[in-house]
Amino acid sequence: MMLLAFVLFVMIVFWLSVYGLFWYIFCYPERKRPNAHHIPESALYKTYRELMQKGVEDMDNTPGEDVSIISRDGCMLCGRLYVFRKKAPLMIFFHGYHGVPAWDGYGFFKICKKHGINILMADQRAHGKSRGRFITFGIRERYDCKQWAEYAAQRFGEKTDIFLAGVSMGAASVLMSSELGLPQTVKALLADCGYSEPAAIMKETVRKMGLPVRLTYALISLGARVFGHIDLEETTALSAVKSLQIPVLFLHGKQDSIVSLTMSDALYESSASQKERVVIEGADHANSAMTDFEAYEKAVLRFLCQKCGYCFANGNTSCKGETI
Repeated sequence: MMLLAFVLFVMIVFWLSVYGLFWYIFCYPERKRPNAHHIPESALYKTYRELMQKGVEDMDNTPGEDVSIISRDGCMLCGRLYVFRKKAPLMIFFHGYHGVPAWDGYGFFKICKKHGINILMADQRAHGKSRGRFITFGIRERYDCKQWAEYAAQRFGEKTDIFLAGVSMGAASVLMSSELGLPQTVKALLADCGYSEPAAIMKETVRKMGLPVRLTYALISLGARVFGHIDLEETTALSAVKSLQIPVLFLHGKQDSIVSLTMSDALYESSASQKERVVIEGADHANSAMTDFEAYEKAVLRFLCQKCGYCFANGNTSCKGETI
């Protein structure tokens, strides 16, 4: 009887531990989701709080339209559309894990507004106003990226080019979506500090926390499968880019403390499409645009000019194409 009680106790503790890890990593209830104006006092944002606050206020004061779609698994996904110029291309932006469009998308929004590129800032599932119970590190978000692209293609028509952009988990999701068959109007991908594989970023984070990697990841993976029906190794950005046909720009901060620069190296080397890679000196994770906006802007505009044929009305005449 004592042995049975002990075994039962161990099993309860084990499954509580597994569920606890699952809840901590994959669940993001609405009550925990931050207001864009309440910028965390973390090391990543400490230097840029004032800049980020101005970015949030700029986005708040810019006229836009609330839009939404229903995901393939029935979640309402929300976003905000900013139309700066009719007949201009459209960028669709996806933020990172526990991120906010106004924070992670600071650089892309600023570039789009300045140069007349329309932009749709999407709330990833289980973030912001979007529904969804779990964050899946790109496994399900990749289908959301595709559906946002299909929504945009249907709404704006075949003459409107679409660029998919993301930061961190958003970048990985965008890259993963490329293997699903995106609309033909998607002409470019822009991936800022995206990780190569969900499993790899999990293991890297666990290692940095000083925990046993193999055991902890096994518990995380088990919890994802049992409680969220999520297979963290179902697909990867690394496998997706090997068959990529769309031009892609990889951006990464040289001092990224969360997603290793080696992941960007692997993605770039494995990509089968036209590609460029720009490393921003002095930038940590997801703050490259805030660290050196001029270099970030230059990289994005040069890429869109050389790979997509768009020149911009700010004096950029380095390539032939449509001036917007």
